Formats: sequence, structure tokens, C-alpha cells
Amino acid sequence: MEEYISDKELMKIQVEVLFTQDENGCLQRINESTGATGPAPRFFFGYTNEDSICRFRHDLPDNVVAHLKEVAAAEPMSMNSQKIPRNRRQFEDILQSHAPIERVWVGPAYRFPEHITPPTNTVQLSRENVGLLKGDFVEMVPELNNSHPYLGIIEDSQAVSICRSVRLSLRAHEAGVDTLVNYRKRGYAASVVAAWALAVRALNRIPLYSTSWDNVASQGVAQRLGLVQYGVDYHVT
Repeated sequence: MEEYISDKELMKIQVEVLFTQDENGCLQRINESTGATGPAPRFFFGYTNEDSICRFRHDLPDNVVAHLKEVAAAEPMSMNSQKIPRNRRQFEDILQSHAPIERVWVGPAYRFPEHITPPTNTVQLSRENVGLLKGDFVEMVPELNNSHPYLGIIEDSQAVSICRSVRLSLRAHEAGVDTLVNYRKRGYAASVVAAWALAVRALNRIPLYSTSWDNVASQGVAQRLGLVQYGVDYHVT
């Protein structure tokens, strides 16, 4: 059983999973387990019902950081009824004045419940059974070196749904799940994510799951698994 961790602390842990940081806590790069990284977002704002945290990319000017902090301090905390920051427009106006906005992400972050029902239809994927990654999953083969735990559901002699650790730290792993188009809406994604979470806990790490508000299917997986939303991630590149 995992020790209890507050929502605010869990948000801090998630930032460590998602992005590399320097000694001052400034964001540097996306923390991809495969090593194929790009620059971190310029601004990260994670909020829970308890509190919020801000992180800034290392190359963001001090005056921009100060302005963002002012707006963040005025942001009301009400995660349950607040899908996007109420001051989102102000955040983005400040960042747009610094440089053109390339990407905005906002969505729920989840913790797993204490009890996870072990699925019976999953297998560990590795170099020994790499041949199970066929079709659209062939491009995932290089991940097998770095994204453990790596679980799959097998049907028709191939992996049809997979979940692996796409970002990881010493304390937690973040899930990445994919299902082949012809095998969706069968409950496979929920099963393989549950198996992955149990495998992560076996490593004495915290399994984390997050998605965007636009990804209704991914939110459905979280609902089927009984995941508990602890916060909202908002970041701008």
C-alpha cells in the first residue's frame, strides 16, 4: 500500500516526472523515457483543491516570471469546478508578449485508488517477445529499452493495447497507453493500465495518469478504473 501523499505534494512529484529541472527548480526539457526530448514548456501551473504550484523554464526572463507569479497568486483554487485556470487569458497574454505561443495543454491529473483489481489478460512486453508489436505498434519497438514496465494485451497473435512508463523519476512513473483502432471500445485500455500500475507499484514507485480535457476516451479509462483526480495541469510552450 502506498503512503498517503497530499494532492499538492503529488503535483510536485508529477512535475518531476514530466520535466527535467535545474538546481533552482527551473524547467529544462521534457523528460521522455526514450531520450527523445524537446524543450519544456515555458510555464507550468498545476492546481489542486489544496494549493497550486508554478514552474518556469530556465530561459524565461525575470520580469515575465514575476508577472506570471502575480497572476498565479490571484488564481482561486477550486479544482472540482474549474477545468481551466480562470486567469488563463492573462497567463497567455503575458507569454505571448514574450514570444509566440506554440502549444497550450490543460487537463486532469489522477492518482490510482488503493485497491487495483489485477487483470488476467496482460503480458509483459520485452525484447524476448518483440514480435508481438506489429502493424502500427512496430514504431514502438525502440521504447522497449527504456519504458519499463511495458504491458500489453494480446489478441490475434499481436499486442492490441499497450501501456508503458513514458516518463519516470525516482519516485513516480507516468502512464502512456495506446490501443489499435480496430480493438478499441472493448475495455482493453483499462485492463492494461491497471496491470501497468500494479507493476509500477511493485517497483516501489507511484503510478500517475494524466490527460487533456479534449481526450474524452482517456478520461473514460480513468473513470472505469476509479482513478481519483487530484489536480489540473496547465502548461504553455
